[in-house]
Amino acid sequence: MNEYIKIFNGYRHAYGIADWTNATVDPESGKKKPDYRWTYEEFTDQIYRDHLSGEKSVGAQPTNENGDAKFGVIDIDPKEYEGFNKQFYLETIQEYNLPLIPIESKSGGLHLYLFMAEFVPSTLVVSFLSNLLPLFNLKPDCEIFPKQTQLTKDPETGIMKPGQFINLPYFESQKRKAINIDGTFFTLEQFIKVAEANLTTGEDLKRITNDMETKSMEGVDEEFTEGPPCLSLLSKVTNKKGFDGKDRFMYNYHVFVKMKYPDSWQQKVKNAPVKYFETVHANAWDQQTLNAKLRSWNKSDKGYTCTQSPISEYCKKGVCVQKRFGVLAGSKGQYPVLTNLRKIDIDPDPEYEFDVTIPDGIGKATVHCRTIEHVTDQRKRRNSIAKAAGFPPPIIKSPEDQTILESLFKTQTTINPPIGTSPKEKLHDILHAKINGPKAMNDASFKSGAVLIEEGYAYFKFDKFYDRLKAKNWKHGEDKTGVMMKKTYKKCDIEFLDQKRYPAKEKGKYNTSTKNVVTINIDEFEELPINHTKLKHDTEIM
Repeated sequence: MNEYIKIFNGYRHAYGIADWTNATVDPESGKKKPDYRWTYEEFTDQIYRDHLSGEKSVGAQPTNENGDAKFGVIDIDPKEYEGFNKQFYLETIQEYNLPLIPIESKSGGLHLYLFMAEFVPSTLVVSFLSNLLPLFNLKPDCEIFPKQTQLTKDPETGIMKPGQFINLPYFESQKRKAINIDGTFFTLEQFIKVAEANLTTGEDLKRITNDMETKSMEGVDEEFTEGPPCLSLLSKVTNKKGFDGKDRFMYNYHVFVKMKYPDSWQQKVKNAPVKYFETVHANAWDQQTLNAKLRSWNKSDKGYTCTQSPISEYCKKGVCVQKRFGVLAGSKGQYPVLTNLRKIDIDPDPEYEFDVTIPDGIGKATVHCRTIEHVTDQRKRRNSIAKAAGFPPPIIKSPEDQTILESLFKTQTTINPPIGTSPKEKLHDILHAKINGPKAMNDASFKSGAVLIEEGYAYFKFDKFYDRLKAKNWKHGEDKTGVMMKKTYKKCDIEFLDQKRYPAKEKGKYNTSTKNVVTINIDEFEELPINHTKLKHDTEIM
């Protein structure tokens, strides 16, 4: 049970159910469809037990509230279930040594599951599974879970919207079972062992993707080395019987050769039918047809038709944007390749890093961004790249810039900063030292920044404390620092702009002025944990 929960761990504040009492029948497919709906209750361990015992069938949203996932699914739903060839998918998984586990869906289709060893950004899972679609001859609109890589809240209610769920396997411990390469089914116990043996890391996904890219490009025409990957891949199948994308291939081929061979592109187009099509296809592109197309294309300056079939089925946008004659070739100058985006998970404001390839392939530089805006905003990102790498990238149009960002964010990983180095921890350390430091012995010392302790509360001037923070290389402004303190020390009754005077009296009257101070309950403060690494015993250190 515990192992099952671990691998199917996702959003835990709601779960999906399939209510068969109000099931309907799809008139086209004849497929019986239950009433799918969310139950807004905690997805407890008992709910998982109820699913496996057959009490109720449940589904899960793989993406959690942080935008991370531990599993993902390719949902293969054939038009005709009778005679559905599952063996093709099993053999493809084996051929490419993919960490996917095929599970029969409740309707007789196939779910290809990917299980991660730890939570990773959902975008990474979806990107990896999307890149696998051409291997299985699946169209780009094939369903992939998680459907949502980032969950949002309802603006009116403030309740998280869980999106769409995937029905979990092994209902009643025996329905929707995993399939072995020989077509037999795994028991629940066997499935758990297989799933654990195939747990995958983010680095594994990148390695597998690179291996697939290398393998997929084997045997392609060298002519396409710096061109769109779709044309490279299509050139391997254009001469096969049944290929019906010759017109779209030829159009996109002309766009490519027009850029690569500006002086001889028309001759390249004339030679293409014989070179890339079998005889029956070549005959369809006779001299008269070619001449008409060339006259039309000579006046055209339109680019690739990336969203049209069969181009879309073979599209690898993340690779294409890096090619000299790829989808961004029309921009002024070649945009550098951006890879390996790292989110440095600093509370409250994460920072980011990514790698940029220096022109002429002479190396890479690391670009550090203090805010997400320095990644997503083209102007700010351009300045950051110029500072880190010594050159400014060309200015490109918004759609092209969006393509760059989509490709970059597919590489995102999360890095936890070393313990004790986050702003929150640094603030706590300095505040802790402040409260336990020199105490105010008179009005002058209180005014100069010393701490006054009275009845379990500490009082001190914020401006003096902020000066101390800046002396420790504190990077945040006063307003942001105040918000951080209010949020972190909410339980400590922290208040700003309280009025306090040093309690010195003469003849029964105060003779000191009131001051604007920070007030904090030190009893509650001492209870707050300091999340630093615990030192080993001195004997262990020695």
